[in-house]
Amino acid sequence: MPLTARRLLILLYAIFSLGLLPSSLAAQRASQIDPFLGVDGGGNVFPGALVPFGILKAGPDMGNNNGNAGWLPGAPINGFSQTHMSGTGGGAKYGNILIQPTVGPVLPSDHASAAKAEHASAGSYGVTLARYGIDVEIASARRAAIYRITYPTSQQSNLLIDAGHCLSSYPNQNENQKVVASAVHVVSPSAVQGYTTVTGGWNFQPTTYTVYFYAESDTQATASGTWKEGSAHPDVSTEETSGGSTAGAWLSFPTHAAQTVQLKIGISFVSLEQARQNAASEIAGFDFSRTRTAAAALWDKALSPIQIEGASQEELQQFSTALYHAMFQPTDHTGENPLFVSQEPYYDDYYAIWDTFRTSAPLLTLIAEDRESAMVRSLVDIYRHEGWLPDGRSGGYTGRLQGGTDADMVIVDGFLKQLPGIDWQTAYQAVVTDAENIPRNPIMEGRGDLADWRTLGYLSIEGTDRPASKHMEYAANDYAIALFAKGLGKERDSAKYLERSRYWRNLWNAEAADHGFKGFIWPRYRDGRWKSSFDPLLSGTWGEDNFYEGNSWTYSTYVPHDVAGLIQASGGDERFVERMDAFFTLPGRYDVGNEPGFLAPYLYLWAGRPDRTQYEIRRILQENYHSGPNGLPGNDDSGAMSSWYVFGKMGFYPNAAQDVYLIGSPSFKRVALHWANGRTFVVEAEGNGPATPYIAAATWNGKRFTRAWFTHKELLQGGTLHLVMSATPTCWGANEPPPSASAASRSASPDPSAQSCHRLFSIPSK
Repeated sequence: MPLTARRLLILLYAIFSLGLLPSSLAAQRASQIDPFLGVDGGGNVFPGALVPFGILKAGPDMGNNNGNAGWLPGAPINGFSQTHMSGTGGGAKYGNILIQPTVGPVLPSDHASAAKAEHASAGSYGVTLARYGIDVEIASARRAAIYRITYPTSQQSNLLIDAGHCLSSYPNQNENQKVVASAVHVVSPSAVQGYTTVTGGWNFQPTTYTVYFYAESDTQATASGTWKEGSAHPDVSTEETSGGSTAGAWLSFPTHAAQTVQLKIGISFVSLEQARQNAASEIAGFDFSRTRTAAAALWDKALSPIQIEGASQEELQQFSTALYHAMFQPTDHTGENPLFVSQEPYYDDYYAIWDTFRTSAPLLTLIAEDRESAMVRSLVDIYRHEGWLPDGRSGGYTGRLQGGTDADMVIVDGFLKQLPGIDWQTAYQAVVTDAENIPRNPIMEGRGDLADWRTLGYLSIEGTDRPASKHMEYAANDYAIALFAKGLGKERDSAKYLERSRYWRNLWNAEAADHGFKGFIWPRYRDGRWKSSFDPLLSGTWGEDNFYEGNSWTYSTYVPHDVAGLIQASGGDERFVERMDAFFTLPGRYDVGNEPGFLAPYLYLWAGRPDRTQYEIRRILQENYHSGPNGLPGNDDSGAMSSWYVFGKMGFYPNAAQDVYLIGSPSFKRVALHWANGRTFVVEAEGNGPATPYIAAATWNGKRFTRAWFTHKELLQGGTLHLVMSATPTCWGANEPPPSASAASRSASPDPSAQSCHRLFSIPSK
């Protein structure tokens, strides 16, 4: 009997009430996002209003203004600036054009307010300014935002616009931003325009950028004025400063109880006129609700390529928010590039590729191929105009290199995964420039100490800072170029860079030992001597003679292109498994909150122990990723940390700058990735649950599948990877290791059941 409309509604109500709908369908994706996840506890995530890859990120700047994303727990709100970074751990950048509503006399230097009832959703942010009894709501477009401000009864309510505001990096003065010029002009009783020019910041060099703005209110001011260096000038319409002094303006009007005033603001990195056009074209009229709805719709669409089933509500929130974080940066500055004219896309705020090449870029290749293609095109175009690829870039200028030349990794990853629309010949020139040309400024571009790399086969302590970690990255970079060259038919180049990728062995100190394990990466001098006083837990940052953001244990696992060779150097499969178990269990070795260890839990696959990878992935996710402000284990680093979570939960992980994905342990019963070409790739996990992390068997499109890895080509063909989960370790996937530059150190059996499994059942304890 056909369902009547009434019976259908009753059935749907019952399904919703019982929670039987797939979690991916129970609500719109944007509503599942928690913008406050990861704002605290070192995550440094930006909680304000933005759209995917948008330039404008409008949100609160709080306390002493040295929060990397503007937000600080429990601190008063100084106002709401229009530009921010997200998830960074380095020096500050942006925090430009501050807006602060107030009531009473205009106090340019005293307008902070305690925050109450902070709330946010994808594309919007809101808070009550307790000092004034003012409710502030913000909704964002790509280069414009609209504020809906609800005032109390007041004879003088104000809109303050501070063009001299920016975030600082105190006490890190070397990376501190400083305003060098600012200007405001009250255009009419309802409009203010101006600019700010800022120097310094994270780029670690005296480069400047200018942000122009045009702000317009739907309420006519009855009074206005400007200020300079905190000194108010009523009825003065223009203020322009230089030499570090700062300017601002205000509009004032009487308000009745619960009166709403709306203000829209457009920004531009090019001109005042373009800022005005951005405000007019991106936010028609003063329709706050429409802007907020449009922003949420953009996030719904951006997150739609991945659907999951079998997630708890908390997992669904974490997963959706992690995808959201992956689309904050780089930012789409196409049409907003003041440095050079080009028909190519222009993206900025690669902050930094050292973080994002491992997870964020490969994730965007899967869920936003057009965006990742545009980003690679932008990198290649920066090379065309400036002669070098950036590793980090913000405000239109390249920043410090953290390790190797990791834009090479992003480009090669895109090449191997067939991103469309890219000039691969010029891209190849760019990566070879990195590998072969001695840079004028090795802190910012190319590879420092190439002479040692060529003649000694390693980076010496005398030649460069952070020699050991940079050395390991150079080897991985060269392997990526070898694959690129081979794909372009450049066999001689490919052989050359393949040989250079083996240089990682030249810093392998076979006699260095810790906790019974011998063989570690360690710095050495030009004459071949090893650095004395081996400390396997020694880490560092800039300007030191050892490692960057990781210790010797970590970098002694970072050979992503030659894991088979690493296993051989470590004493073979079983000894390597013991070593990795110690890495994850001994205190101070593994750092889940830093990128150099991202690949480490998957290394067991090369040693015939997929079960250990499955166990560690589940454990790391459960112990270190949570909901709430402290939900991330470290700096989100432009979505890198969140992207690692996404791959871990889906059950497979990219070995960046290769076309290989490594199978871990999916957390959901079903994950579906929908491609633009109409195909779908599905991971099904039969019998999945918290107590069944292990894979017992697998099929791909109904055919027996015995590898714990697959290629991008296989993934793009679509279909279903069906996994049967188990509560106990199994031999599945143990005998077909992933590809490696060196030959596998053990023979593969065509039948996994032929291997003895008795050694699989020991799980190390903390």
